Amino acid sequence: MIIKKNNNFFRYVFSKKLKKQLLGISIAAFFGSLNTGFAQCSSDAFLDNCSSALEDFTFVKSFNYENPKGGKKNEYSYVFSKGSMYRIVVCDENIADNKMIISLFDRNHKLIASSFDKKTKKHYPTLNYPCSATGVYYIEYTFQGDKAKCGINILGFNKN
Repeated sequence: MIIKKNNNFFRYVFSKKLKKQLLGISIAAFFGSLNTGFAQCSSDAFLDNCSSALEDFTFVKSFNYENPKGGKKNEYSYVFSKGSMYRIVVCDENIADNKMIISLFDRNHKLIASSFDKKTKKHYPTLNYPCSATGVYYIEYTFQGDKAKCGINILGFNKN
């Protein structure tokens, strides 16, 4: 009888541990499914869908933007060469009132161009810049509104 009780005890403990593990896996799967939209920001498929907008420009680099809480600006720098044409592709989830905005600044942080025209409230999917002076340029990307944000931008160049 003692052996039988021990077997029942091990079955009880084992099933309790198994239930906890299954519960943990279920919770992880649930929260993982909530974040599926943001997973595409860093996936190759999202990049592949947007890279065709480079057309005949040579791919240089892509920059991911993921912010599930919203309201944050990011900036990176890159050295542009005189005589080259640069293209920045704006690629977001295409949600109205939550579009990515790209702003290009010179070495003194003076605004040169933007993918958003404030007067007409129009967004442009690409930003082209014919570089007239070699130097460091700053590319800032942010979103409208305070919703969750997900997107990438792609930098390319074309030698004139």
